[in-house]
Amino acid sequence: MHLTRDQLEFLQHWLEEQVGLVIESDQAFFVASRLYPVITRLGWNDYSPLITKLKDRTEFMLAQEVIESLLTHETSFFRDAHYFDELVCRTLPRIIDRRKGDRRIAIWCAACSTGQEAYSIAMLLRERFAEQLRGWQVEILATDLSTRAIQQARAGRYTDVEVHRGLSEGRIAQHFRRDGLSWNIDDRLKQMIQFHQVNLKGAWPPISTMDLILVRNVLVYMHPPTRERILKRMQQILHSDGHLMLGSSESTSVTGIPTVSIRSVIS
Repeated sequence: MHLTRDQLEFLQHWLEEQVGLVIESDQAFFVASRLYPVITRLGWNDYSPLITKLKDRTEFMLAQEVIESLLTHETSFFRDAHYFDELVCRTLPRIIDRRKGDRRIAIWCAACSTGQEAYSIAMLLRERFAEQLRGWQVEILATDLSTRAIQQARAGRYTDVEVHRGLSEGRIAQHFRRDGLSWNIDDRLKQMIQFHQVNLKGAWPPISTMDLILVRNVLVYMHPPTRERILKRMQQILHSDGHLMLGSSESTSVTGIPTVSIRSVIS
């Protein structure tokens, strides 16, 4: 079952308006295949009723289901190991040294998917900086657009495949416990993180000043104007000597934000 050109163009504009994400014109098959289970569940034989409902703008649950269907949650623990080497060796020690006075460190994982990135940060803090941060206020905020992803992240429950993507056997033994066919993450790590659903293009909840913001591998899917607006908003809540971590293929023209990227690690 195919989308017509008009239907695809509507979905392109609609998704960009709702959440800032870009659908390319050559992704018609991908979009149709992702939305097919939605229309099948609703008993529709083509995409026309779905487009009509989305145009109505009152079908909030359906709109979220469509958005969820089009998201790709590619993630893993310690994804792109170079970034975490940079955090351990340079970025986090600098932040900790600068915050000795108020003994507070705040980190925001702004596109956390199912939680692996945020939990990777929490593991590093416990493994490498526990003594230095004893008695400190450590805040990790983790947000994502997807309701389902945030639910899994809060649960801290992962499959055997998921835990073995990026984690050594030693880390699995230290931070997880087996529960049937799944693995549950240590409650002490859960307690370090606040998970919330946030649309980066939409309204944000009140967010305190951050020392480190990770927004990796999501801005690349947005139009440049949307990307820059989001980065400018992040700049407003980033500490004057804080750091922004982007994905390896991402960059920013916003001035005044120290960025941590794979390029700086390699150089």
